[in-house]
Amino acid sequence: MCGRVTQFSRHEELVRSLGAAVPALAPRYNISPGTPLLCLRREQGALKAESLAWGFVPAWAAPDSRDEGHANARAEGIFDRPTFRDAARLRRCLVPIDGYYEWKTEGRQKIPYYFRAADGGPLAVGGLWSLQVRPDGTMRRTLCLVTVAPNREAGEVHSRMPVLLQGAQQAAWLAERPFASADFAALAATAPDRSLAVHRVSPDVNRVACDDPRLIEPVTGAADQPDFLGDLLG
Repeated sequence: MCGRVTQFSRHEELVRSLGAAVPALAPRYNISPGTPLLCLRREQGALKAESLAWGFVPAWAAPDSRDEGHANARAEGIFDRPTFRDAARLRRCLVPIDGYYEWKTEGRQKIPYYFRAADGGPLAVGGLWSLQVRPDGTMRRTLCLVTVAPNREAGEVHSRMPVLLQGAQQAAWLAERPFASADFAALAATAPDRSLAVHRVSPDVNRVACDDPRLIEPVTGAADQPDFLGDLLG
């Protein structure tokens, strides 16, 4: 799963290119499910940049449910799953991030790695959002990130990666028109190989309360670097 991301840049070019106002954003280096996550989404024709709770809860869930929701949704067969089907059809969002963390299992250890765009730009992750109206009339909006099979870089660490959208794909994903299964599958594809850069980071990222710029810095020392980096650069 993709369960930890960073949002520390305003991504002005990306946000403005899609027609939204650039929001104020406090830099965050260790965002976990259950906390607000900035996204771009359309509602009644307007494109909004706002933070929703990360943890998708379907509209039909019990309003008093304490379920923290789903951090991720697998793209494969998503139209067969009632939890996500309506959102995949009508309520898609884009989550601009600077990068994300993933853990590689090595023996009895889980080693954290940080992924970012190879070109240094933002990563635009395809997501889904939900609107739940409570009995008292208040509204609860939540989101999740859509995942697919990994590309070469991501697959060296984990069996899944987020959907990463480029250029015209971003506007297409945000369109309010209803998607059929084929429309969704055409966009929710694995990113090309070499589109990501990856390095090992400090285990301090394991603590969700730790939010520090140093979390994304590479672990120093040749002995601490993942042994597959040479293959990726070769």
